[in-house]
Amino acid sequence: MTRVQAVLFNRDGVLLDGVPRSPDDVRPAPGAAETLWQLRRHGLRTGVITLRGPLTEAETRRVDTRVDELLGPFDVWAVCPHAADADCRCRAPEPALLLWAAGRLCTAPAACALVGDTAADAEAAQRVGARALLLPTRGNATGRQGEREGAEEGARAGETEVGAGAGGTAVQIVADLPAVARALVPQTPDGPG
Repeated sequence: MTRVQAVLFNRDGVLLDGVPRSPDDVRPAPGAAETLWQLRRHGLRTGVITLRGPLTEAETRRVDTRVDELLGPFDVWAVCPHAADADCRCRAPEPALLLWAAGRLCTAPAACALVGDTAADAEAAQRVGARALLLPTRGNATGRQGEREGAEEGARAGETEVGAGAGGTAVQIVADLPAVARALVPQTPDGPG
């Protein structure tokens, strides 16, 4: 397996608790700051992949600026510029944003990990050979609760891999954001490297 060099996070419902409608609504998810610190401390690059959703481009920029103030700096931001009702190729399971972010980082997609919360996120990662970590969440902008049922079940049982997709990469279910760092950071007998 290729060593992970970059970790790309979904914004809403993964890095953030809920879906912000303004900068004042931005609330980091539990463990987000510590997880990002741990990844960066071990030389992993970090990025955010997100949809514009119902916000205007200017509103999205303000929200993303606030996220960067609280949790950044991020090495790359990949933002779908299309309105929520547009038929675009940016949305998972299409891997366009992941490929764009990997390109901006000059990193092969196989050296990236995508932390998402739906089966579509996992499929996008698998299509390009990236590592997929699936985090069950309390809900996201699209309300795809059914896609998370298997992830929640797996997380209750502990961190686990649930099979390989088309690209040969396994989907790893993680219980929370600190579990992402444990999965990606080399461990020593005294704790993370």
